[in-house]
Amino acid sequence: MSDRGADAPLRLITIPWSHFCEKARWALDRAGAAYREDAYLPLAHALPALRAGGRRSVPVLVSPAGVLRDSTDILRYADTLVPPERALFFQGSREPDAGRAEVEALEERFDADLGPATRRVAYFHLLPDAEGAFAFMGGSFRSLEGAGAAPPWWFGRGTFRAYYPVARAVMKRVMRIDVASAERSRSKLRAVFDAVNERLRDGRPFLVGDRFSAADLTFSALAAPLLAPEHHPSPLPPSSELPSELRALAEGLRGEPAGAFALRMYREHRRARPARSAVG
Repeated sequence: MSDRGADAPLRLITIPWSHFCEKARWALDRAGAAYREDAYLPLAHALPALRAGGRRSVPVLVSPAGVLRDSTDILRYADTLVPPERALFFQGSREPDAGRAEVEALEERFDADLGPATRRVAYFHLLPDAEGAFAFMGGSFRSLEGAGAAPPWWFGRGTFRAYYPVARAVMKRVMRIDVASAERSRSKLRAVFDAVNERLRDGRPFLVGDRFSAADLTFSALAAPLLAPEHHPSPLPPSSELPSELRALAEGLRGEPAGAFALRMYREHRRARPARSAVG
């Protein structure tokens, strides 16, 4: 999807609207890395990821340092491309060790709790509506057309209609999406937002220390599917286009200190992306 040259040394395999993929993409963009992004629909991503040396999940980054199969590993790789004072994990910088440990702990919690919870809650409401899902997924690929790149041939409306029932069934099974699991995930989502709201009560500009870190990036990226930040590189539907229950949740979260914080992180720290030109 993103390409700073056909010979870019890095290749990032993604589902374009995936929040874990956005986490990795944001770190690479922030580091100014030259990379090619190959974007796929859910299920279609698995074979390219495996062929690249990853697992069946994305993001996968093919780099001179090897194949990185986890978004946190990609953030740490991005830290090798920036000066120590800009490292997301504060490595080699002047921040105290306690600050680095705090960043790591928050990033790990957001990965374990917020990421899966956001995904399950969003898909629980979106998957039953094929037209809504097409609008959600199609926005990412329409953004490629706007940059002069055509979506893949198999993303036509007819192909999607044939593909979608199978994709929906597999996604629900693999991600264990049902009423009970969605409610548990909603509780986890609530707990994370409550914790971030509490952390922000003292007016701090960032979650840890006095500069942007992996904690800020991870929280903002993993909450993004519900918050729909204006500066997200893969267009997400505004809350007005979401199913009513999901819309109410999204609008409520956007109005909380944690939601406003994530939107500010996108507005102030999400580096603009180069023109996009490659799609899987």
